[in-house]
Amino acid sequence: MSEEIQEINTLISSNDKFNKSSGYSSLLQFQQHSCVNASSLQFLAHSAQSIISSIVSDIVDDHDEEIATQALKCLGFMLYHPSIVSVLRVDDANLVLSTLPKLITTTKLKSACNLGVWCLSVQQLGATFLVIHFHYLLGAIVHALDNPMGSLSTTFEATQAVMKLSGQLSEQMKGSSHIWAPPIYRRLLSTDKRERDASERCLLKIRSTVIPPSLDLSKVPKHFCDFNIK
Repeated sequence: MSEEIQEINTLISSNDKFNKSSGYSSLLQFQQHSCVNASSLQFLAHSAQSIISSIVSDIVDDHDEEIATQALKCLGFMLYHPSIVSVLRVDDANLVLSTLPKLITTTKLKSACNLGVWCLSVQQLGATFLVIHFHYLLGAIVHALDNPMGSLSTTFEATQAVMKLSGQLSEQMKGSSHIWAPPIYRRLLSTDKRERDASERCLLKIRSTVIPPSLDLSKVPKHFCDFNIK
């Protein structure tokens, strides 16, 4: 099995498009298999550094849509699975978090933008990593909400990313609600029901995080009752 992951590494780091595409297809299959095979997952985690290095290189050079799409799908898995995230080096996590916002805000490829935001919506990285890149991540998410391509799927993934970051960095998201909330509010008036529903679900889910109940207000009923009793 270690030979298999080594071969995948060799293929995805190749300069030949056919080899690279074949390597990413094999990597995606290996990732799917690792969900039910602990040893496969272990080999994948041990190879995370070299795999992520190749992935980042390929998504930065997004002129080839097929390769960029394959690489981003594989990256999403790497960022989602706790066993892999837990062994990521600080440099690798920072590399990914600095690369994704650039990709999302500059790419002309709809699929790359969509999958880039999807990676942010599924990532399980720690708050210590995310807070360093927060403003860039937020800028990328807002760009995706109002994406110039008019992609509803990208807007949907962006609302998912808002919910994700709200759970991970509640204070930062609360303090920047004037930036990300208006694009979501506007979609409550969309003619597309799916877009309206996604925006409503997002706002309802993060309401308690972004607008927590006031302790003072929570005491009002008791004080009011006490006053009336007297």
